Amino acid sequence: MLKNTSLKEFGYNFLGPILSVYTSKLIKKLNVIPGEPKVFHLAREGYALKQAFNILNNDSIPSHYLYASRTFMFRITLDIERSWSISVKHSFDGLLGEFFKSRYAFTSEQTEAILLGYDESSKIKLPRDYPKVVKILKEKKSVISDIVSTTRSIYQNYLSSIGFTDIEITPVVTDVGYSGTIQKLLAMITKREIYGVYMITTASGEIDIDGYTVSIDHIYKTNVNMGGGYMMLDRSMFLESLLTAPNGQFVDILLDKNSNKYHFCFGKRTYTQENFTDLEMLLSGALECVFDCHVNNIQYSIEEVEAIFNAHVTQRNLLPRASWPLFELDDAISGQGNLNPLDFFGL
Repeated sequence: MLKNTSLKEFGYNFLGPILSVYTSKLIKKLNVIPGEPKVFHLAREGYALKQAFNILNNDSIPSHYLYASRTFMFRITLDIERSWSISVKHSFDGLLGEFFKSRYAFTSEQTEAILLGYDESSKIKLPRDYPKVVKILKEKKSVISDIVSTTRSIYQNYLSSIGFTDIEITPVVTDVGYSGTIQKLLAMITKREIYGVYMITTASGEIDIDGYTVSIDHIYKTNVNMGGGYMMLDRSMFLESLLTAPNGQFVDILLDKNSNKYHFCFGKRTYTQENFTDLEMLLSGALECVFDCHVNNIQYSIEEVEAIFNAHVTQRNLLPRASWPLFELDDAISGQGNLNPLDFFGL
């Protein structure tokens, strides 16, 4: 009982103000987006973002949870050369074979097919070895296409089934941040303009993707980079570990031809997924804060939220002991496995 109370109060005081400000300002931005906006809450973070959005939205703007992840989007676009600068350049230090497995969630068999004639155990470091990897991708493009094209087609049909490609709507994606990677790759495979509203961005503005405009906007801060001193980005692991979904990272989609239903596949589960009832208790406190702020017209300033965040992520004694195990996230993109920000930042 004490554990549940502690988690709920922590969610209310730490995560609640962050979600409250983001959601209230998101609603205001949606009112000036041209056309008929439909909101799509992305990836693991979208699980909580959708619930917070629903509290303020009152069903006035249509919204949908969208299964997506960088790993999945990287894989289904790997035979599209324009995607390589997005997916390959993220930092990685390890074996060539492990790069394809961790970055793209290819199976061992698929990795062997792609790297036939190459040494899977050779060391690579990215972005330094970007030209080396691109050389492999160009040579093996047809092999990769044979592997990913069917999945991409199924995913495109899934996007259509939830209304993402409807011409009468303006798709708006939501996420924590930071550079609009999933948004850009979605534009690449759907050939349409997409808006994105994030908590934090490395750069806001408009980007051209194959003649279609990708508009990236922010709520808290833009023009910031990792390690630049902005705590909500530098220590965003604390936020990302709590804004997760029960099933973990989405890695694949299958279509049951008999029932015509989609089946979603997920990667390994962290402690948080195995003990999701604890996180649900924390989230219930956060959502209660969002509701209270909404009905009582309580508005935190961005500076107040930043101060709340900064205090909690620099002082372990402000984090209840019951919350400590929940601070774990999967960093397969960089090949580092699970990370715990408490350990990572030496708290």
